[in-house]
Amino acid sequence: MTEIILKPELIKNIQKVLVDYEPKNQDPILAAQYLSAVVGSIIATADIPKEEQDNILKQLLDFTRYVFDQQTSTLQSGESQNNQNNPTESFGKWKPE
Repeated sequence: MTEIILKPELIKNIQKVLVDYEPKNQDPILAAQYLSAVVGSIIATADIPKEEQDNILKQLLDFTRYVFDQQTSTLQSGESQNNQNNPTESFGKWKPE
């Protein structure tokens, strides 16, 4: 099982790389599109059977939804408690099936 610790400084550093590559990536949605394209490209070019690629892609999409739900829930509960928008740490466990 792989454990991922997602810290604000990692996200900021990745966004900086994307902006250095293409200044339009200041737009977080465009930056997310680039990241999605990178994920798709990595999986598509991995030397694994197509069926396994499809399964991994599905798991990563589910994991993306899990992290999104966790982050939005954390941010909403934090805003309701103190009305501040401080970055929060997140984690998730992803187990390839």
